[in-house]
Amino acid sequence: MKLWVVKSANTSKQDNKKKDNSRPYDVQELIDCYYRNSYHQRCINLKTICILGDGIENPEVVTKLREIVRGDSLFTLLQKTILDLRIFGDAFWEVVETGSGIEVYHMPSWTISAGKDGGWIQENGKDKVDFSEEQVWHFREPSMLSSIWGCPDYLPLIEDEAIELLSTIKKYNKNFFANNAIPDGILFIKGGDLGPNTEAGLRKFFRDKFRGVENASKFCVAPVPEGVEVQLEKLQDTKEGKFLELQDKTMMEIISCHGVPPRLAGIMIPGSLGGGGEAAGELKIFLTTQIKPLQNIFGGQLDQFFKERLGMTTDISFKAFDVLPSEAETALSVLRG
Repeated sequence: MKLWVVKSANTSKQDNKKKDNSRPYDVQELIDCYYRNSYHQRCINLKTICILGDGIENPEVVTKLREIVRGDSLFTLLQKTILDLRIFGDAFWEVVETGSGIEVYHMPSWTISAGKDGGWIQENGKDKVDFSEEQVWHFREPSMLSSIWGCPDYLPLIEDEAIELLSTIKKYNKNFFANNAIPDGILFIKGGDLGPNTEAGLRKFFRDKFRGVENASKFCVAPVPEGVEVQLEKLQDTKEGKFLELQDKTMMEIISCHGVPPRLAGIMIPGSLGGGGEAAGELKIFLTTQIKPLQNIFGGQLDQFFKERLGMTTDISFKAFDVLPSEAETALSVLRG
């Protein structure tokens, strides 16, 4: 485990140590957000598979990793490791010394906590295992919040509760159509009383035929005694346009924080052409400006692993996805000479 010096005013060494040992975020909250919001999950999965691409380019590295990886295929181990980095900002390998070398196993990031003297603790249910620093290899994303733990690059979405806001909007809409939690209006009876049959009929209508999106704009015909007036007065007028605008802005904030083009996240922007060439262009920019740097960072951490644990000097790179131009773009380039 490597430590970096972080300056802090009016903070004791003991407080710094206690803060560093605990993650700068709630692990369960990150897991909940991953499974709660489809756009957030899609962006993480997209970045994960794009970073991995078609695998490692270096044949000697692939051969060596296949010799030492246990419990998973090489491709699966790398996919799990990158996914942990994208969700938690940290990923871990267990390194087991054998008579002839080492074996490597994936350790789920959410099961790991910092132990004493630079070691690590893995907890899975009631099982708890202590590991020394040499038994674990730690991959981490850059972080200014801890000298031990990394941080995911989407942490602002957690801090400003953008993901929670979008979830709240969906829950509100669900409850609104399910049971009309806030009444739209009050029914006034003037000039007398309704008979039991009429009252029961009105109650049944508002219960069965008034709420729910499938009952929008329905009306009721109810016989009332002479001289009795029935008046429905609205209490609220939901501004659906503003609500949808907030939902769209929050959705765009989520994918923007991830650096994913809207089309790749499954969002169509009004006014865009919608052709395959435009999508290929967005993917190419995304791979160049977002994915390639992340591949270089992860490749550098793998280089460090090979140097320290296997005594090998490497320059690991990943095979990027081949983004082919559309037939129209190819024909246009031919015509232009």
